[in-house]
Amino acid sequence: MTMIFSLLLLGLISTALTDHHCQGYDHTRYLDTDKTYLLCWKVDWPTETITFKVQADTLGWVGFGISPDGHMPGSDMVIGWQKSGSGYLQDRFATDRVMPPVDEKQNVELLSSSESDGKTTLEFRRKLQACEPKDLPIESGTTRIVWSYNYADPTSVDSVPIHDKKGSTSIGLLSGTGSVQAADLTGTYEHYDLLNKNVSVPSVDTTYWCQPLKLPVIANGAHIIRYEPVIQPGHEILVHHILAYECNADIDPYLNVAGSCDSGSLPGVVRRCRGGQPLLAWAVGGQGTTLPADIGLPFSGTNGPKYVVMETHYNNPQMKADFIDASGMRMYYTQSKRKYDAQILEFGHKVSTNEIELLLPPRMSNIVTENLCPGVCTQQALPSGGVNVFATFLHSHTAGKRIWVKHIRNSTELPEIDRNDHYDFNFQDITLLRRETNIQPGDDIQVFCDYDTSKRAEVTIGGLGTMNEMCLAYLFVYPVPRLRTCLSQIPYDDLTVFIQDAYSNGWASATDYNSATNNYERRSAVTQTVKNGLDFTSEQSRSSWRQFWNSRNRQFDCQGLNHVDLLPFNVDDEITLPNVTQPLNTAPPPMASSCLTATGKPRPGTGQLNTGIVATVETTDGNGSHVQSASLVLLALSLLVFTLRQFD
Repeated sequence: MTMIFSLLLLGLISTALTDHHCQGYDHTRYLDTDKTYLLCWKVDWPTETITFKVQADTLGWVGFGISPDGHMPGSDMVIGWQKSGSGYLQDRFATDRVMPPVDEKQNVELLSSSESDGKTTLEFRRKLQACEPKDLPIESGTTRIVWSYNYADPTSVDSVPIHDKKGSTSIGLLSGTGSVQAADLTGTYEHYDLLNKNVSVPSVDTTYWCQPLKLPVIANGAHIIRYEPVIQPGHEILVHHILAYECNADIDPYLNVAGSCDSGSLPGVVRRCRGGQPLLAWAVGGQGTTLPADIGLPFSGTNGPKYVVMETHYNNPQMKADFIDASGMRMYYTQSKRKYDAQILEFGHKVSTNEIELLLPPRMSNIVTENLCPGVCTQQALPSGGVNVFATFLHSHTAGKRIWVKHIRNSTELPEIDRNDHYDFNFQDITLLRRETNIQPGDDIQVFCDYDTSKRAEVTIGGLGTMNEMCLAYLFVYPVPRLRTCLSQIPYDDLTVFIQDAYSNGWASATDYNSATNNYERRSAVTQTVKNGLDFTSEQSRSSWRQFWNSRNRQFDCQGLNHVDLLPFNVDDEITLPNVTQPLNTAPPPMASSCLTATGKPRPGTGQLNTGIVATVETTDGNGSHVQSASLVLLALSLLVFTLRQFD
């Protein structure tokens, strides 16, 4: 038995995943690559509040904000600092790229502040929901964070100097904060690295590279309990995503054979494993995934996969020819198997090299595609008790801006499985749901994607490239069902009606469609028309496209392991979207009924604050030793100052 040691690193490691500065918090992340700005956070669902701790390498002011798009305008921000033994925190709203003005209503509560070892630390709390129009809610999915700091304190509360350092990033603040939580992995675990073997990345825009790999041989099987990317330094932008597909064939003779996934030179047995059942999934921006304590992804043993084909998407828009890559995935595992075997299921729109049925006109800001896994599939492919969804991975490309997954049972819309209204192509992470969702046999699953092509001059179609589009939802479930993938598309016949209308009305360039003698030639002609010959400048062309796009017919695939169809061909062909008689109430949530602090604002020119703006619970002296300050005393002093001023 040959071991490919260049692709395997087997050993014991410590997996302490929480920064020591964040004790008492559930989640932590550095917001910059230099690790000068640390964020810790935890959520309390009974009170619907979130508590933050920020620590920056400065003895000046520190800023933190929630942004609608990763830019400063429209951001809900706080700015805080420590000065003369007192902590200051101001709730602000950025209207432009200038110092944000202070909100009239202060809806953030300062819990502590300190300065020590050249760092300023602030702890504060706020409601998850907005308390007033200038507050941004913290929602499921991606949260866009903006941060900043200055090396000096403000000279007064009304005179805050501009930042010395700033940045933005995306985080899933609510992932793993509910009943579904990552296991505590502090301790020692075996790990195994699945790595590409010094790939000379082709000098083309998009490459999908397939690397066959062998998993550890464990007689009784094992469970993967965490996995994370291993990205070669300097290749963070090059490596877009990595999928490790289970391979049940014996590919031992081909472990030294790797190449473009679509190359004819790659052995057929290897190509057939690609695109099947994902064992591991990661995309750009993801930090790694730790599974809940009672769930594991099985491998090896009697029934688990022994091999994988690892697909790496290289995004090389500059078409550089000097990338040599050895990136991959690291999986942590245990031979003490957990209670449940888990599986990743794929839902959404069909994926192919030229998916012309996913046709997005240019210069449009809201294009929603609706994809279906019908109850006829889940009825046959799920166990009698259904499956429980505990995590999701939602995926589209650069035109995608929102993704959500609906759940329908007996024409009644149940709570959504997941939603991301702030999708960020550069931050695609796995979300641990607030609570599990049970999908029963016969349930319909719908995946929606909302695209924005307003800045594009040409048609966008579905496909593998970054500038093509996808609409996929990977659901992490247990127990393991027969189902692996359930993907749909608008029927090709509906597309040809639209294309023929385009030919007839002169807003599609001439092709050899009418002279085609077989389906292959017709599809080639339609593909060329879609990619190069459609003119969407007229309202007539857009109206005809809307009729095609609003089709309620869907073709779908309902497949199990190794791409096996789970339904007869005459059933696994075409179906209509479900008729929902009891839709879910999707009205936006109301403003929070109660907020955390009293209202108040700085008195212009005085450098002093009214009640509710200044609060300290913990401060430090110049030597870094902690001094406890009673918040009631500070509040009383603030009230006294406020009262005396009434007689000025």
